[in-house]
Amino acid sequence: MAKFLTSRNQTRKEGVEKMPIAKRWSRFRWDKLDEVPNVFGVYELADDNDYIVYIGSGRLRDRLRYWKSSNDPCITQARKFRYEELYSDERRRQRERALLNEYEREHGRLPRCNQRIG
Repeated sequence: MAKFLTSRNQTRKEGVEKMPIAKRWSRFRWDKLDEVPNVFGVYELADDNDYIVYIGSGRLRDRLRYWKSSNDPCITQARKFRYEELYSDERRRQRERALLNEYEREHGRLPRCNQRIG
């Protein structure tokens, strides 16, 4: 299984970047979530090997805290996260769609928790 790594080549389509989130991974811990702003954006959750298990969007701190407190067996594999602030509901929806489409193009499927959760 190939990793979904950050590319240095950024291309744009309809104002939405076509590349993974260009931030470093942070540990998926409560203290780290306190540092996340509660603005609209997209996020990726990954396991210890940096394989993306879930791509989501919404108000960042709220959504990340929701998943951190979840007992969902798929999400409990998440050990890292990264996010991108977008500040608008419409832009975060577009960006989430772009990230999911790009992941599916590269891997032939959605991240494993997106397949299960939707």
